[in-house]
Amino acid sequence: MTQARTHVPDVGPEAPFADALRAAIAHRGLALNRIQARLADRGLHVGVATLSTWQNGSRHPRTGSLAVVTALEELLDLPTGWLAVRIPPAVEAPTRPYAVVANASTLTRLLDEVRRDAHGRLRSVTVVEEIVIGADHSLTAKRVIQTMVAVREADRQIVVHQGEPGSDAAKIVPRGLTGCRTGRVARDPEGGAVLGELLLDRTLTVGDTAVVHYEIADLNGFPSTQYFRFHEWAGTHHVLEIQFHREAMPVRVTEFRRHHSGGPDVLRRELMMTPDGRVHVVVPAAPRGVIGIDWEWD
Repeated sequence: MTQARTHVPDVGPEAPFADALRAAIAHRGLALNRIQARLADRGLHVGVATLSTWQNGSRHPRTGSLAVVTALEELLDLPTGWLAVRIPPAVEAPTRPYAVVANASTLTRLLDEVRRDAHGRLRSVTVVEEIVIGADHSLTAKRVIQTMVAVREADRQIVVHQGEPGSDAAKIVPRGLTGCRTGRVARDPEGGAVLGELLLDRTLTVGDTAVVHYEIADLNGFPSTQYFRFHEWAGTHHVLEIQFHREAMPVRVTEFRRHHSGGPDVLRRELMMTPDGRVHVVVPAAPRGVIGIDWEWD
């Protein structure tokens, strides 16, 4: 468990990124060249001039610099996301919803059944998900804790889940646990895809954050050999953990990343399993695309 930070400056949630960064640096009493050196020790290379423009507000970090912002939060003893949520959203070209996955057209149709204009109003700051694999080799549950920031006014989050081939979508059930409640759910009876809305406990204005806990139960019982989460926007701190039943341990487990679910791997590496049957990956600033884990049973 992450320990609580103790050096949070007296800056309100409405303060822009530059003001918050400047206050945090002053609070810790670190010079910019000292911060640059500590970032370099972590393999993150950013110029003093760039740090200076960030704190005077003439420039803001871009998507590719989110790993630096995360490291700054650690160096300055700030809560995770305290700086990142203040970065103004980039102006993004309109894209087809769910374009990074092969079943985008199905998910878009389901989105239209629920509420099309809910898409894209939130950005994930952190996602921590636990995938539970049962003794029958099936994915039985997905449990998620997700922190989000509103880039437009929002009162709901859209979640999706894809069942195994042949799944009965009626047996896939999303449920809001805390910070939200389950709203409308649309299902694709032929492909086993489910898209649902989680109604937030309050309406978020731009810059507001929310934390939700939800789960998706899958009662189909079909054997599974992989799980992935797709990211339509870059920058999310993503933690993915798979819990295997003690009576059903795979023989090999591998992390993979792709630009598109149907595309080639851009990264693949074998993972070590803990004695209690868990494997995980941590991606501090996930790129647009797919991050997943697959496994072999024999």
